[in-house]
Amino acid sequence: MSDFDPDALLNTTLTEDEFEGKKPRTPEGSYPGCTIVDVRAFEPHEQAKEKGTKARLLVTFDCDAYDGDLAKYVNFKEVNGPRSTYMKLMKAVWPDKEVAVTKAPRDLIGEIVDVSVFHETGDFGDWDEFRFTPPR
Repeated sequence: MSDFDPDALLNTTLTEDEFEGKKPRTPEGSYPGCTIVDVRAFEPHEQAKEKGTKARLLVTFDCDAYDGDLAKYVNFKEVNGPRSTYMKLMKAVWPDKEVAVTKAPRDLIGEIVDVSVFHETGDFGDWDEFRFTPPR
């Protein structure tokens, strides 16, 4: 554990990315055996509500292969389509349909999944694409 140094803290400047509102990106790569440690629900943006999004779920992972923060916002819709990130996560955790249909977002806590992160660029800027697979 490092010592708290208030003088160093008070002399710390902003980075250009911080000033522009950019958060640090999750490095691209594979993160095997991640434990889901938290799932929290937040109200969606107005435009997302209009498209049937009921909540934004913040799913937080703990992974021995990565020291940084590993978390992903996932849209939870009135009807979750087969290509939605939420559905992909649920199927990776519970591939058996009979089991998956009995599970709610809160049931994800404590479950293990493999995570892969890819950097994507599109019309709306840059983002970290998370993909989920059952643990090996």
